[in-house]
Amino acid sequence: MSDEVRDMMGVALAGEPALGLEFDRVVADGRRRRTRRRVAALAGTAAGIVTVVAATTALTGLAGSAPAQPAGSASATAAPAHPGCVVPASANGFIDLPRGTASPAELSESGRLTEAFRKVALPAGVEASQVQLCVIRDSWGGTIPLTGGQRVTVYLRPRGGQAPGECVSHPGAECSVRTLPDGSIARVNSPDPSLVYIEVWRADGTFVRVDETGGDVSTKRVLSDDVLLALATAPQLKVELSGPPMPAEPSDRRAAELDTVIATALPAGLSAEPAPGSDRGWRFRVSQGGYKAYANLTDAKGTGWALVELQAPADGAVTCGNQPGCASVDLAGGRKGAVTTTVQQPGNVTVVTLNARAADGTMITVLTSDAEMGTGHRSRPTPPLSEADLVRIAELPGLHW
Repeated sequence: MSDEVRDMMGVALAGEPALGLEFDRVVADGRRRRTRRRVAALAGTAAGIVTVVAATTALTGLAGSAPAQPAGSASATAAPAHPGCVVPASANGFIDLPRGTASPAELSESGRLTEAFRKVALPAGVEASQVQLCVIRDSWGGTIPLTGGQRVTVYLRPRGGQAPGECVSHPGAECSVRTLPDGSIARVNSPDPSLVYIEVWRADGTFVRVDETGGDVSTKRVLSDDVLLALATAPQLKVELSGPPMPAEPSDRRAAELDTVIATALPAGLSAEPAPGSDRGWRFRVSQGGYKAYANLTDAKGTGWALVELQAPADGAVTCGNQPGCASVDLAGGRKGAVTTTVQQPGNVTVVTLNARAADGTMITVLTSDAEMGTGHRSRPTPPLSEADLVRIAELPGLHW
């Protein structure tokens, strides 16, 4: 279950304070030396999205993606001086959910990249001799401690044909995209004075992300944008293994296109209003590496809420996984979905969740509840959307990544 969905459910069910922006939590987590996704969780986090309500549906076929294969380069298979390492499955702070295991080829690439990285010229006072670029999940990464509690996290993977990302609107954040002399595309995001992340879709087929995040009491950065960009474009960080195809980064442009898909999806008689703390209403925004649209829905019976969430395409089938309260449903095109109904206490609040996949593998989650988001009060006899409404929304032809 994504943190934001859990937060929204908490608001609806327990009357907690209004929702804050997920991006604000990114800044806070950065100060705690953790890098948040969205950019969340790319394909590796799909298994966590499936259980949107505690103990709901299960996603099969994702437990172990096929490891990357050598691209044919001699240096990719040469025995490195460093044996390589693996990020533990329980580790936090990287874009991907660590697999906790690695193929021999991935370990070899970890060793090669670690040795190569130690030849990168770093500013005076920055010590990186002990940094290791360990296997994460079809990717590699490590951290560099800096003065004042700051640290730099280095993450890299094969680009996988992914198009360069675009800037996404977030209040108070600075973002720019630039084309580098070799044709690589760099995106620089700075949410606050102690946090920056630089992503480069490199012309050599590698994607590199370099973050500088603050400690609990850090208020200023140590390295400049130019220094971090030089690190992200260092030739030593070229990945020499191929990887899986990567979907496009989420963008404001695609969110606006998705708005038109769900604009007329609500049943007649229901009006949509923004939830407390949001100005979006029944419109999508980029959140946690995917897209979310949520609103309070009102008719003569009262007010409840609904949410639609999309996460990046991935393999795997949606099943109930023998969980109580879950039933399999048929969707258009031979697809399967899973509907779970739970009653939450206190308040006897009903939450109905549909998990499904679009034809391209996009994970679709549609939720509805008979409580008002922002107050937690149950103000209607049933949720504003029926199971048939949830299925109809999930079947919308344009609802995909």
